Amino acid sequence: MEHHAEAIASGSLAGYNAASQVFGHAPLQLPRSTAIGDIIAYANEKMETKEGRRNRYTFAGAEYFEHMKEVGLYTLDIKEIERRIETAGLRDVFKRKLV
Repeated sequence: MEHHAEAIASGSLAGYNAASQVFGHAPLQLPRSTAIGDIIAYANEKMETKEGRRNRYTFAGAEYFEHMKEVGLYTLDIKEIERRIETAGLRDVFKRKLV
């Protein structure tokens, strides 16, 4: 199974935003301080170029993985990831009631 983390994360965000829209709320935009927010923004920027549309952007892929390391997002430290999520105000974000 390849690229499943990206699919799960972006699909969860899309579903949450669809429900948010139904109830008149603004969509959730994940900040670049999170790996998911950064990969979405990075891929969108790259897709604006002809060369960028030919590539795939994944956590395991060479180009994005290198970018993630360059900007300091790559870590296996769970506490660091939790800190980033807390700082971004995203702890338990999908548990929040929309109605």
